Amino acid sequence: MEKDTVDTALDIGTSKVCTLVTSRRPDGGVETLGVGIVPSQGLRKGVVVNVEEARGAIRASLDEAARSAGMSSSSVYVSVTGSHLEFFTRWGSLRTPDYNVPLSYDDLDMAVEAAHPRDLPPEKEVLHLVPQSYSVDGLSGVRNPIGMHASRVDVETLCIVAATAPLQHLVSTVESTKVRVRGLVMAGLACGEAVLTADEKEAGVVLVEIGAGATTVAVFQHGNLSNAAVLPVGGYQFTTDLAVALNAPFDVAEEAKLRYGSAQHESIGDERVELRAFGDRRTVKVERREFCRYLHDRAEEVLRLSYMKVRDFGFSGVFPAGVVLAGGTANLPDIGTVARSIFNTPVRIGVPMGLGGLPEGLQDPAYAASAGTVLWSIKNRAQREHRRASARSSGAASASGGRMGWLRRRVSRAAA
Repeated sequence: MEKDTVDTALDIGTSKVCTLVTSRRPDGGVETLGVGIVPSQGLRKGVVVNVEEARGAIRASLDEAARSAGMSSSSVYVSVTGSHLEFFTRWGSLRTPDYNVPLSYDDLDMAVEAAHPRDLPPEKEVLHLVPQSYSVDGLSGVRNPIGMHASRVDVETLCIVAATAPLQHLVSTVESTKVRVRGLVMAGLACGEAVLTADEKEAGVVLVEIGAGATTVAVFQHGNLSNAAVLPVGGYQFTTDLAVALNAPFDVAEEAKLRYGSAQHESIGDERVELRAFGDRRTVKVERREFCRYLHDRAEEVLRLSYMKVRDFGFSGVFPAGVVLAGGTANLPDIGTVARSIFNTPVRIGVPMGLGGLPEGLQDPAYAASAGTVLWSIKNRAQREHRRASARSSGAASASGGRMGWLRRRVSRAAA
């Protein structure tokens, strides 16, 4: 198999490390070749806190995926999350020297590059500049100005900034396993590729991905990521609430959450469940209704915080496409009911789409970011190849990337 048709994604989360190896079919589809899933170690809320442990988990995931695919990967795309991410709007402008020459992809790239914040401190790094809309000679709301004639182009972008140190630690840890980091992608942006339809992103939709260590709230409108935020709370806190309330070990609370948990407690009967506990009591019996009340309260808190973030973005109305829940915690029964009561809009659970041959066990909200990372990388690479081909056919010179630092060369912008 040709190496340029193979893409590998690495999703390094708080609870698991997932590697997906895929190939692009001649018809444009994507086929899953191999999967490697291992428990995560050395990470907390999306940030490496123990390099040795994280390296071991990453290496184990890569090895398992290599055995499954029958081939090893020399480079990977890596998803990035964490509360260190920042999101804000930036404008870029370009004045064209020749009005008679239609705008090219290179022109748009230069306009987007002009939006790059020049005053960032060294401890911050731009992860993405996501074009929102263009203004051509004062005509605003232009979605794609390619081929238009103009003397000035302005572009509104969503600038996604990450703390440099966590990115460096992540890249260094991955590359210490002898694979090259080919690109970095914000997990919420990737997740949208896997679980949202084109119609949802066009009409307006809120994506809430509740992972183990963090929750990403992302708003998509007019086909693009419009705004986002990362909350430092996730499924780990759900389990911790139970462990503290029940005086039970964390693994016991996690198993109980998966077996008996629900985000709705009022409709649960008088059933009691027996759990292993700390201290001189070998087991403890608890009412399932009380048990689920803790889960309800935490789910309500996380979703209400998500709703408040959406309001902070400036969106106060109901989104036509509603809310899509993803991440492992989206599997908690009745969490969609809680979300509907808070957002007052239709809610569905998002599962990965667009990957052929994906094992049934991975057709799950918990693997939305994993699948989305590889889908985003394929889409981004295809767009870059199309731009290079367009530049060659029109005789335009390719934009140089030499002025970017070592880390920015690994950071891929979302294409227009």
